[in-house]
Amino acid sequence: MSSQAKDAEPGTAGVLQTLRETPVSARFALLGVLINQFGAFLQFFLVLYLTARGFTSGQAGLALGAYSVGAIVGTLFGGSLTDRLGPRWTIVLALSASAVFTLAVTLLHPFWAIVAVVVVAGGMTQASRPAISALLFGLVTESRRVMTFAMYRTALNTGQIAGPLVAVWLSTISWNLVFYFDAATSLAYCAIAAFLLPADRKVAAEAGAEEDEQAEQPAAKRSYLGILADHRYLAYLILMLANGLVHVQIFAVFPLQLQSEGYATWAYGTVATVTAFMVVGLELLVTRTTQNWPTWVAIMAGWVLLVVGRGAWGLPGGLTIYLVATIIAVIGQIIGGPAAFAYPAKAAPPGVMGRYVAAAHAMFGLGYAIGPPVGVLLWNSIGKGFWAVCVAVGIAMIPVGIWGLKPAPQPRSSTAGTA
Repeated sequence: MSSQAKDAEPGTAGVLQTLRETPVSARFALLGVLINQFGAFLQFFLVLYLTARGFTSGQAGLALGAYSVGAIVGTLFGGSLTDRLGPRWTIVLALSASAVFTLAVTLLHPFWAIVAVVVVAGGMTQASRPAISALLFGLVTESRRVMTFAMYRTALNTGQIAGPLVAVWLSTISWNLVFYFDAATSLAYCAIAAFLLPADRKVAAEAGAEEDEQAEQPAAKRSYLGILADHRYLAYLILMLANGLVHVQIFAVFPLQLQSEGYATWAYGTVATVTAFMVVGLELLVTRTTQNWPTWVAIMAGWVLLVVGRGAWGLPGGLTIYLVATIIAVIGQIIGGPAAFAYPAKAAPPGVMGRYVAAAHAMFGLGYAIGPPVGVLLWNSIGKGFWAVCVAVGIAMIPVGIWGLKPAPQPRSSTAGTA
């Protein structure tokens, strides 16, 4: 057993203890996540950038949709590449390609060419996600994976809060600088991965994915087709899809509701700020306790609170009820998020962790992609009744999620009870 396996009881480990027990290479991986997310501007500022260059809002929206499609395909590609090349070189290849294609956006003029490179840039950016998760899962013990993934999420969210402030400042000088900075942070993580992260063979050994075990598996088991035979994992993937569909409505339907009720932009900004600062400020503290809950309990408790929070946006009470509902939903994210995104490492057979991780990210991303148009369509049809639909989806997913996540009962031994 590796040295990092010598940890204290799961219930006693906080952030600092987990960091002390975490290999230095895993800390560099988390640092790289923070640096890369700090400069992840392409998706967030693409619409503003293209309209500033003279393209129509419709064209800008089409380009953003193309980015989302590329992100979903890239996630699946990254999972397969992780299982073939290993996490370190997948990170290097994906993020170096992401940097190149992000820079290309500033150099091209035909709209079709910009859309093409945006698709690839989005795909390569997201292709690194399964590799990063697999790397972290392989470097820490099972009892520390939920806390480690909470730190991973905190790094992502911290970058998302601080980075856009820099992007806004850079845009006042030149919009191109925004994407130069994006590319530079991707290359910085490439350097961290190439020189400071462990060899992929070592990570595979830590994760238990030995080459001989992988070689013994049929080809179907080492592809995404193998996931189709894992019915309980499919149930978890359906839950992740539903999670994305419901969660994304804070960006899609909720601002439309505030606008229809006459609230100024500051109201939506307040809700978004509360969400961001609660996740960054509380998730690590809460995870110290929830990391010891059974996985299915943590994930389903988080799901129920998320759905209750979203559903409460349909109640009367104005901004006060909206803030209370937001807090309830964020608590659900904090409780269930780390366990939900750490679950693939628990469920994946040897040698296919990258694909299992990628499938989870892709399903959540698919929910984010189709959630806005579906949500807006329903909002335009039934108004606040849309939030009742979210609650109905939440209730329907409870038995599916529990069945998929709760460990299957072990068959009773025929020799049980014998002397």
